Amino acid sequence: RRWEVKMVPGPPYKNIKKAPGLPYKIYHPSVQEPERKVMIQGTVDGPAKFIPPNFRHQQFVEAIRSGEYLGPDYPFRYLGANFWQERRYNVSYKPIPADASPATGVLFHPRLNIWTVEWHEQGKQRVRWFFAQYGFERAKKEAEAFRRALVQAGRVDNRRTEREVRQQQLQAYAARSLFKKKFAKKDARRLGNSGTKLGPEWKVRKDYKNRGLLP
Repeated sequence: RRWEVKMVPGPPYKNIKKAPGLPYKIYHPSVQEPERKVMIQGTVDGPAKFIPPNFRHQQFVEAIRSGEYLGPDYPFRYLGANFWQERRYNVSYKPIPADASPATGVLFHPRLNIWTVEWHEQGKQRVRWFFAQYGFERAKKEAEAFRRALVQAGRVDNRRTEREVRQQQLQAYAARSLFKKKFAKKDARRLGNSGTKLGPEWKVRKDYKNRGLLP
């Protein structure tokens, strides 16, 4: 099918600017469908792709049935380089640029050519790098998947559920109890008290032993 864009009267179209973040308005021609037509259903996007026999041929026939198919970006692809240098969004609407991610804390650094994942864990800021030199989209997807894994594991501060918060509290209590049990001072007379006027611990223990207070 031929995709057309409504031309606005006035100055040349190359001087007309579009509001940032909004897609170009595309008008499709009204074409009657053949009677008793059986459409082959398929899925070309997403993880579950399904391309049945003759599906590509059906797409080709549908593209040329109402006229010559000039591409999804017609007529903008015939414009000069000055227009493309200022244009960041394609006619197929993309809500964000290619070097941005909808995931929280996932950023791209063009100077280093890396994707980074930033999060706060136990009050500390942490950052992990994903190098884009081996694939831009690959590094982006790996960074977004790592961010989702962090949230699911409860490692991001302000993203934990009540159950995850309670589990971390119980783990902290158990660790504190084990520390006290392992490093507790069983008998103050044996260890002495270095914070008193009696002096260091060895001097207090010696005094206790001379007075017969130690076994």
